[in-house]
Amino acid sequence: MRDRSGVAAVEFAFVGLPLFAMIFAIIESAGISAVGVLLNTAVDGVARQVLTGQVQKADISEEVFRQRICTEVDFILDCSKLKIDLRTFPTYKAIPVDAPMQLRRIDDSDFCFDPGGASSITVLRVFYEWPWSAAFLSNLATDTDGNAVIFGMSAFMNEPFGDLASSRTTC
Repeated sequence: MRDRSGVAAVEFAFVGLPLFAMIFAIIESAGISAVGVLLNTAVDGVARQVLTGQVQKADISEEVFRQRICTEVDFILDCSKLKIDLRTFPTYKAIPVDAPMQLRRIDDSDFCFDPGGASSITVLRVFYEWPWSAAFLSNLATDTDGNAVIFGMSAFMNEPFGDLASSRTTC
């Protein structure tokens, strides 16, 4: 009863697992936050091209537009999993502020490509479902089928750049 030679090992067994789980959760959350900042930066850069009429003037397709975003994030994200929605709205109040979800996945069935014309209110939304590495974190993400939803959004009014309009609109 007086032998205390294994006390430290037993105490570490009780404290070690939760401690390492918390450290891993912090590291993974920081990584997801960094990817979110990267995606937002890419969205802002490409949105500026829409805002100034460069996309409308070049009359690019949706795939070329996707590639412009991908060149900024393809070293860390799988570009085929990016879900991109570019469209115009009549007012700022009409802009959706939540992620379109269906069956715990991002619902991109209504997404389209419309860079808009001069002085139109345009919104670029890009979503990415990031799979959690840790199983216990995946179980906590009950709304998203075990994935973290990373998104970037930019809402703006296009500059008055004249009669330029995209002929490749899918909306």
